[in-house]
Amino acid sequence: MAYVDLNPVRAAIAETPETSDYTSIKERLVPRFNLSDAIQAQSEQLFLKQFPLPLKPLLLFEGVVRNEPQLGILFSLSDYLELVDYTGRILNPNKRGHIPEDQPPILKRLGLSTDEWLVEATEFEARYRDNRWAHLDR
Repeated sequence: MAYVDLNPVRAAIAETPETSDYTSIKERLVPRFNLSDAIQAQSEQLFLKQFPLPLKPLLLFEGVVRNEPQLGILFSLSDYLELVDYTGRILNPNKRGHIPEDQPPILKRLGLSTDEWLVEATEFEARYRDNRWAHLDR
């Protein structure tokens, strides 16, 4: 997942993961659409008939491991962002791009304190919780 989120940075199309288009990291930080509404609109226009598999929303970040079935990603979103940020700073001689060392850490670039980030992450997951199983209603 981090590899895909860093593709635009490695290809020198974007300087940072949060400024890259069409990645899950960008969609998590700046949601562009409501999945249920998008599925409904695409269904009404008969565009989904060509796809044999249901559309799936982004998995939630669960943050902790529990002794019960878990359906989300066993990372916190802030830990994942930091992982992507640190990985993106590693120079790779076979790739064109990387996150420049002079860039501040990702949470600072987003202008969020730890408390503000907690609120943002909580609101994001609440926003998508209702859409989690929308594709199964079909």
